[in-house]
Amino acid sequence: MKRIFYPESIVVIGVSERPDNLARYIVSNLLTFKYQGALYAVGLRTGEVYGVPIVDTLDKVPNDLDLAVILTPAHTVPDLMDFCGRKGILRVVVESAGFSEFSEEGRRLEEQLIEVARKWNIRFVGPNCISIVNLETGVCLPFGPISPDTVQSGPASVIAQSGGVSLTYLGALSKAGIGVNKVVSIGNKTDLDETDYLAYLLDDDDTGMICLYLESISDGRLLMDLARSSSKPIIIHKANRGKASQKVAFSHTAALADDDRIVGAAFKQTGILRAEGFHDMVAIAQGLSLPPVQGNELLIISRSGGHAVSAADTAERYGFQLPPLPDSFDKAVRTLFSADVIAPTNPLDLGVIYDFQVYAQIVEQSLQALSPDAVLLINTYSQHEADDARLLARRVGDIVRELGHPIAVCNYTDVDDSRTIQKEIGLPIFDDINGALRGLASSREWTVWQKNSARRAPSLMQTSQHTVSINKTEDGVLNADQALNLCAAYGITTARWEIARNPEEAMKSAERIGYPVALKILSSKMIHKTDYGALALGLCDPNEVVTKAQELLGQMKETTIESPSFAFMVQQMVSDGIEVILGGKRDPHFGPVVMFGLGGIHVEIYDDVTFRVAPFDEFDARAMIKEVRGARLLEGFRGKAPVDQESLIQALLSLSQLMVENPNVTEMDINPLIVTSKGAVAVDARGVIVDRER
Repeated sequence: MKRIFYPESIVVIGVSERPDNLARYIVSNLLTFKYQGALYAVGLRTGEVYGVPIVDTLDKVPNDLDLAVILTPAHTVPDLMDFCGRKGILRVVVESAGFSEFSEEGRRLEEQLIEVARKWNIRFVGPNCISIVNLETGVCLPFGPISPDTVQSGPASVIAQSGGVSLTYLGALSKAGIGVNKVVSIGNKTDLDETDYLAYLLDDDDTGMICLYLESISDGRLLMDLARSSSKPIIIHKANRGKASQKVAFSHTAALADDDRIVGAAFKQTGILRAEGFHDMVAIAQGLSLPPVQGNELLIISRSGGHAVSAADTAERYGFQLPPLPDSFDKAVRTLFSADVIAPTNPLDLGVIYDFQVYAQIVEQSLQALSPDAVLLINTYSQHEADDARLLARRVGDIVRELGHPIAVCNYTDVDDSRTIQKEIGLPIFDDINGALRGLASSREWTVWQKNSARRAPSLMQTSQHTVSINKTEDGVLNADQALNLCAAYGITTARWEIARNPEEAMKSAERIGYPVALKILSSKMIHKTDYGALALGLCDPNEVVTKAQELLGQMKETTIESPSFAFMVQQMVSDGIEVILGGKRDPHFGPVVMFGLGGIHVEIYDDVTFRVAPFDEFDARAMIKEVRGARLLEGFRGKAPVDQESLIQALLSLSQLMVENPNVTEMDINPLIVTSKGAVAVDARGVIVDRER
């Protein structure tokens, strides 16, 4: 990677003197940003651009250059890369488009690039990208002109799966007072992908935070591992969030899971901050540029009462608390203004005070009296007050540096002076209340993650001492008895049950189990037994069992399900609990995933579910339970005792272990798991397995 971001020699291939030639802008950008290394240009014809000679073949440039940048028609690129290999140029940026993103022929060209790269041990960026920017060294390789006046150096580095987005964030993070160190547009990520760049930037001394824009994720588990080990905040703007097209699923879990929910779960587990869009990404990065927010107590100081009220509403939405100002504050600031001018409340409305120097003094006194975790200072001013507003911002910047306290300055003004102020004080200026509080909340989230992450290394529970043989049915679907046996082998409590071949056997089983019992038809063809009338609950005597068994067999004859004979599951009834669903599936990017939700048979209607990537720990299991909207039902309501949540947590951890240790299990539903005040019991389950090598 060093030769990509810190090349001491670069050759740009595809340059001409024609004014519409795009590769000439690469040369121009390098010169404009004062790149100090050796620079060469290659084109079809000799000439000169910006004082750099153009030669007509790679033979005429030195061997073993650090980096080649190719911007030529797609069909020429494989041969040019091969030429680079012969010249000992082992790092290449392919900015050309027209590959797999364009056509089948382009896909074949992309495969040729991989073959050539492997032949010469070349690593390459792209294709179909705008390339690399490193503001430290003047490496600026986009094929469009960039002005140094629009960019600012700073701690943020950007990885983007879009050339346009990479430049948008280069400009936006600069404008927002954060500044950028490195930018890479990864294009089709045919060779190097986001995890390669992320691993490099995590060890890069000049990168303080990493902002990613992704439309797809190449290796979800590796991304999680990198994030989990990171001491730097990682912010990801994940686009392309619509539900992936799905074939008919065998289980609730597969039907309810989509790529984006699993992505969100993975981010939560590993401390990745998720941006909901461009403005959100910038707001989060601004918040992380301030000293860390350690807790939930917030002080709001505003020149406008309306803005103060709006800020209080927004603060509550982000989980902040507004502690009242103590009497000591009133005494400390009494000399600064008349006691009847403002009320010493939080939010603090300074609308009737016009001396901006007093604002700074009030900020200092407030910090000393209240010591909040963060301060939001909202200033509204016009053109004739701009000089005083800048003086206030400078003083606030001094306070932040002196006290190490996070103060988010939010300006509402018609004066375009944010960039000037930011450069003077070295801190970001927010342009709206929501962005400021989003930034502060993100700083708090990252701080909490750092404190807790050392205690949260995901690990499997001790391997189960029990084993179970999984006899796959012809269609790969596990019946309830097979699935429940597998669950029991991993320590999940199951309701007692027996298999019966006819109504008479069902009656005998019921007597051995003890009444009341449930009676179910066993069939891998039925996803939801209630849809087929294939179960009966609360049977209390032998005659009722026989009669219901005969009725169920009669109903099966009226369905489209074909079977020479149906077996029964006779099961102990579990009552007086809350029905929940636990599910497992195997995601193509993240591997084994576990789902939790409330609702039993209604889960797909309520869609009240949450996910975690396995393996996970008790912290994540508890978080899963809290995230569902119906979680309060588990705490007891209308005189009912709270359920045993510890048994539910253990069931989630057991299912996590089951999914990790059994890669041939592609889907698993425990539905319902009934949670009572005495424990959690699985009463029905269903799974799908495939033949694969462990």
